[in-house]
Amino acid sequence: MSRFRFLGVFGLLVSIAFLGLTHTVHAESLALASAEDVAHIFFSGGCADCWPYLEETLLPALSTVNLAETAEVHDFTRPGGRAQLLEMSDQAGLPRDIADSLYAFVPLGESKLVSMGHVPQRLLEAVLKLPDRPAGLVIWQPQMHGEPMEYKLWAFAGEPQTFAIDTPLSRALSQLEIAPQITPVDSLATPNLAAMLPAVVVSALVDSINPCAFAVILLLLAFLFTLRQARGRVLTLGAVYIGVIFIVYFVIGLGLMQAVRISSDPHFVARLGGWLLIGLGAVNLQEWLWPNTPLKLHMPASAHGKVNSLLKKTSIPATIAIGFIVGLCTFPCSGGVYVSIITLLAAKTTYAWGLGYLTLYNFLFVLPLVGILLAVGNRTTAKQLAQWERRHALRLRLWFGLVMVALGVIILWWII
Repeated sequence: MSRFRFLGVFGLLVSIAFLGLTHTVHAESLALASAEDVAHIFFSGGCADCWPYLEETLLPALSTVNLAETAEVHDFTRPGGRAQLLEMSDQAGLPRDIADSLYAFVPLGESKLVSMGHVPQRLLEAVLKLPDRPAGLVIWQPQMHGEPMEYKLWAFAGEPQTFAIDTPLSRALSQLEIAPQITPVDSLATPNLAAMLPAVVVSALVDSINPCAFAVILLLLAFLFTLRQARGRVLTLGAVYIGVIFIVYFVIGLGLMQAVRISSDPHFVARLGGWLLIGLGAVNLQEWLWPNTPLKLHMPASAHGKVNSLLKKTSIPATIAIGFIVGLCTFPCSGGVYVSIITLLAAKTTYAWGLGYLTLYNFLFVLPLVGILLAVGNRTTAKQLAQWERRHALRLRLWFGLVMVALGVIILWWII
């Protein structure tokens, strides 16, 4: 019966992962674009300069083509706001790596204009009054303070081009590669699947090589066998421990994702997450170089004492408490990988896809723990694995640190 309980817990984790991904596909399939001939303006509530720019520059420019009075203004940091922004960006064919704190989606007959950042009024009015506009055009000026020095143009083909702020629009347009038509971004394809799936899978598997969580489950298994607990009982308690680790990390991930989504610049937060990953990787490397250094990413000593006392109880409530403590206290051990991938998901996917990937990530994160639990068939093997982990703890730190630094570099220079 104990074996069936273990299989039930493991099956529950698989079901959660499947339901998360199913929800993703269902939510994305319901996304519909607005067919209104209305300008939609999205700004970040955390941007102090965005509202004055909107009132003093953007709306007066839109009034020249009679779109100011009907324009709809949205704060994308409010609940549901970022999902609406990403949906409209996908419909407009705007790649996720082109981002700012203010967007204006302006329908102009057969063509569409996307204004981003704080574009000067004279440039906006010049674009709005162009006699022969491309099918789609993005004009972008990210500088918020002081006199702008340059602006960018993109006609949905090639790379965005940068021009001095005094460059006439006609001359700038003549140097652009222009797409004959706009292709909406398929939110069920790239960038969600093609670019993000490998990053999520690799990061989760790297994060799963967590010395802190490994050490505790090996200690738990060895202790249970020492007490002559039946193998079925060992599997049950081990499965409960793994399930709690999954839930704790999943809840932490949900909170982090929500925090990033309401920030004014998710791409900046994603870059910060990449640097955090490199920094924590460096801490692991310095621990390998100087084992006696006081700066370590370990579970606190106070938590060790509590875990040791709970281990002696060998009960399901005690095991749940151990999983909760380990899940919280080992977060600094490998949290850099988790934070960096969550910030990346928040910046480059919709909420639904982010939730699906978060579920997949955590399932892969606990997968090695499931493998260890199934592989340990007797107390001798459990003790040997625990001894091996203690002997190679520093080497694990070395490889973990190297991979963290490498992932941070990849995220900063190739993904964001």
